[in-house]
Amino acid sequence: MVYLYAEHVIEDYETWETHHEENADARAAHGSLGTQVFRKRADPTTLLVIQEIEDDRLEEALAYFESAEFQAVLDAAGVVDVPESGLLDRVHEQDV
Repeated sequence: MVYLYAEHVIEDYETWETHHEENADARAAHGSLGTQVFRKRADPTTLLVIQEIEDDRLEEALAYFESAEFQAVLDAAGVVDVPESGLLDRVHEQDV
């Protein structure tokens, strides 16, 4: 698995969440296995979105996330900026 992270600066969380949930099937159709979303405590308008992507569908997922179709979703969701994004590999996991 590979992980795509993107920082989203948003106008309103409820609006963002509605559009994020409505877009789940489209993301899955392009290789996403799911997301985790974190919000900064000091700034509730900044989210960190982490998508889990199938290795063999990474290029397809990246093409979707760079598409005009996905940009329209971001616009409708009230995303005003994506100051940082990139790819991550999991190197360690521990439950306790």
